[in-house]
Amino acid sequence: MSRQALHYLAYGSNLHPARLEARLGRVECLGRVRLPGWRLCFDKRGSDRSAKANLRAAPGTGQVAWGAVFRLNRAQYVELDRFEGVGRGYETFWLDLVLEGREQPALTYLSPSHWRTDNSKPYDWYRDLVLAGARYHNFPEDYCAAIARVPAVEDPDTKRAARQNSLLGSMG
Repeated sequence: MSRQALHYLAYGSNLHPARLEARLGRVECLGRVRLPGWRLCFDKRGSDRSAKANLRAAPGTGQVAWGAVFRLNRAQYVELDRFEGVGRGYETFWLDLVLEGREQPALTYLSPSHWRTDNSKPYDWYRDLVLAGARYHNFPEDYCAAIARVPAVEDPDTKRAARQNSLLGSMG
């Protein structure tokens, strides 16, 4: 990996390359990764008061989350930090992953406990972006089905919902 490139682990709404590229321009997907001892939650409190995806450590539980690793340049990382609201809900963390049989450190975004909520649901388009990404990467069907079952609410911002649903429609 060049000194200018970084590896990013996506597990939520950035899983689908179309979503990530709409935000950052051209990205390279390096593959999907299995994350034993982690679980996908929708418990990060968003600035719009809806719930966003988050990974939570679940050691010894047998739980598994899934993600995809992308190669980004430093300018894209700076832009992604802005989109993800670093310091306002997410913090960056290094995780050691196994990608195609090799250990690979990657940066991701996790929500500290003071930004978590049990009282919010994701918007339907947000949950559907996560699901579209999971299906794009051929994550296990039971994992995709669990995402599809996450209770969601309609976004009161109809313009934002229309933009996101248009993006979803372009994903096929």
